[in-house]
Amino acid sequence: MSTSVLTRLGGLTGMLAGLMWCVGYAGMAELLLPAIGQLGGHVILGLAGLLTLLALVGMLVWDGGRSSWLGTAGYALSLPGATVFSIGNLAEGLWLLEFGTRLFAVGMMALIASALLLGFGLLRARVLPPWSVWPLIVGWVAFLPLANVSAVTGFVPSLLAAFMLGAGWVTLGYALWSGKGTPG
Repeated sequence: MSTSVLTRLGGLTGMLAGLMWCVGYAGMAELLLPAIGQLGGHVILGLAGLLTLLALVGMLVWDGGRSSWLGTAGYALSLPGATVFSIGNLAEGLWLLEFGTRLFAVGMMALIASALLLGFGLLRARVLPPWSVWPLIVGWVAFLPLANVSAVTGFVPSLLAAFMLGAGWVTLGYALWSGKGTPG
């Protein structure tokens, strides 16, 4: 497969992942009942993580090593992080396995750390336009604290955080798909 095809495919899957992050978290919040409940939300988030993996491959191809050690560390952490996150959500959503919660929590932490490393590496190297990277950084940073305050404040802040994260993947995916920025 050519570099441009992998990049465009990564962009498309990034946009789809962004939409699935939003729908999956809304399902976990049981706002989409009866169609999607909490277990369905876990399955959708697991699929969002798998699509995120494909988007990361497109980003890696587009990057071409220009994001230096920050980008390399971000990719090295994000690929296993997205994998563990997906397995954990699918294990909990499909098979009701309690250890899935631990797995997706570990994957989530890896994804947050990797988004910061990767995002700042991409910004510093000007691999993608800032308008496509900042929403992803802000979305990941906001997601963890806001997603975990739902027990106190309800699901509104956590849904906003999930939508910020989803918007981050959509904008980054669009930049890859449309060829914005400087290719590697």
